[in-house]
Parts: sequence; C-alpha cells; structure tokens
Amino acid sequence: MKPLAQESDKHLVELAQAGNLDAFETLYHRHKERLYTVAVGILGNHSDAQDIVQEAYLRSFSRLEKLRKETSILAYLLRIVSNAAIDILRFRKTSHTVPLEGANQGIDEIPDAQRNPEVAMEEANRVSILQEALLTLPADQRVVVVMHHIEGLPVQDIAEQLKIPVGTVKSRLGRARETLRRKLQGKLEG
Repeated sequence: MKPLAQESDKHLVELAQAGNLDAFETLYHRHKERLYTVAVGILGNHSDAQDIVQEAYLRSFSRLEKLRKETSILAYLLRIVSNAAIDILRFRKTSHTVPLEGANQGIDEIPDAQRNPEVAMEEANRVSILQEALLTLPADQRVVVVMHHIEGLPVQDIAEQLKIPVGTVKSRLGRARETLRRKLQGKLEG
C-alpha cells in the first residue's frame, strides 16, 4: 500500500469517507497553501484567510459523505473558501476596501536576497502597488482575478466553482482589468 501522501485526491476522499482521518489530514496539508493564497488574495487579511481555510476543512469534513465522486475536492474547497471570503466582505459592509494588514505576505514571493537590493526594493514596491490596487476591486471582480491570475484556473473552472455563467466570469475579468489598468497607469514604470 502506498503512503497516503502519494495517493490521489479521489482515493483520499474515498478513504476519508470511510472514516480514515489521516487521509483527510493529508488532503488538508496538500491544499491548504493554495486555499490560503486565494483567501488572502480576496481579503487582504491573513488572520481571516487562515480562519477561512480552517472553516473550509471543517465544513467539508462534516459534509464529506455528500461529496459526489465526480466532484474535485479542490474545486469544492475553493468554492467554500471563495464563498466564505465573500461573506466576510459583505459582513464588513464594504466590497471596495479591506484592511491591508500584511498585504505583502502570502500572495507574492519575497525578493531574492542574492539580487541587487535596489532591484529587489523596486520589485517589492511594484508588488505592493499591484496588491493595493487589487484590494480596491469589488469582491466579485477580485475573486475571479485571484482565481484566474493568481491561481491560474481556467475561466470554465471558475464559472463551475462559483456557479455562474462563463460570460459573467469573462465580463468580471474584463471590468477588473480595465479598473486595474486605470488605477495603475503611470505607477508601475521603472
């Protein structure tokens, strides 16, 4: 028998549905960073992002027996994380701004210390400007931008996960790109 870390998601879900808690823990460790990246990208808040990822696993564990065999556990978890992040934004009563608490951590890479410090500072500044602009987008646009451009998900997958038409995903991406283009015009040169 293979170690659990080498098993497919599908097999781990089957094991977890049969009561194997180690299989479910393996799924958690396999996907937690990706889910966290999506959550922090939507919220810009590390504490809430961590809470959402844990909440997603608790929700999925309590409903695991209902998960259909053809459903990807990652898609299912991404949908829970996205919906929970949107709920937090709604609760804050604003979808246009969020706290920038540590916004430079989690969705970007730390500049390589081996490089020229001036180049590293410029890169860090550009990343910060991009993140601040991203966090000003309305929640519905921010979600699709994070899922498409940060997580690399195809438009079709985003539509399925958010249960919205493909055309809606495309229009949200288009509006978000135009908004970001206007906000960033002249700020990223260098």
